[in-house]
Amino acid sequence: MNRLAAALALLWLTAQETAAQLDTASSEVCRLLSLGRLSGTNQKDPRRAGKSQWLVDPESVIKEENHQKTKLVRRALRLKRISLQT
Repeated sequence: MNRLAAALALLWLTAQETAAQLDTASSEVCRLLSLGRLSGTNQKDPRRAGKSQWLVDPESVIKEENHQKTKLVRRALRLKRISLQT
């Protein structure tokens, strides 16, 4: 593993660590990566022959957390507005 990859591994999160932080499954993290809502890089893992793992940018995780919170607040406000109309 070169120096850049080693530095990324120290700073960036694995898909499993990201899933724990977002309180979701790692398959959801992979889906968010494929949609472009999370940014990351696919790195070879020397401990696992023929396998690679995703390293996710922590800044994109923070943005996704904020997106989820905003979405939740908007939904709550919409439901409150609907309940006041009836």
